[in-house]
Amino acid sequence: MIFYEKLILPAALLFIFLIAGCNQSSDQRDFERAAFSLPEGITETSSNGTVINSDPDDWRIAPFFQGLVEIDPAYPNPVLSSEQVSLDVVVTGVESVSGLRVYAYYGDNNIRPVFEDLRRPIPPGLTSLPLSPLDIAQFRENPQGTYRIILVDANENVITYGDVRVE
Repeated sequence: MIFYEKLILPAALLFIFLIAGCNQSSDQRDFERAAFSLPEGITETSSNGTVINSDPDDWRIAPFFQGLVEIDPAYPNPVLSSEQVSLDVVVTGVESVSGLRVYAYYGDNNIRPVFEDLRRPIPPGLTSLPLSPLDIAQFRENPQGTYRIILVDANENVITYGDVRVE
């Protein structure tokens, strides 16, 4: 009987760990589904990154990266096609992010890579990602519009997403 009593606590802890892992995985899938949707508004920012008007759906951190990554909203936003937009990523965990890729998403599985940083791992601290509005735009000849930007790691796990308006 004592043998079984000794197994109850480890079994209960294992069960709780497995349930929490499944829930986080489900939360990540839901987050990624939301990332691959059409843009709706923007978080308006100045040229130095000050948030002027926030969109609560933009630049949230995915469940897998909570506590490991912080994101400053893309700036400036809106951006002129002749300027550059920056996306600041602060990695707070050690060896927690393996590479960074930025995609522009246009709907209906139409996606284009915009930026890559394939360092594995990304070192802790600030990494500023320079993005060209002409690369973000679906059509370089007529770049004006609002576009969904999706940041993923090298394993294609979504870290964050947000919308950028090119004027």
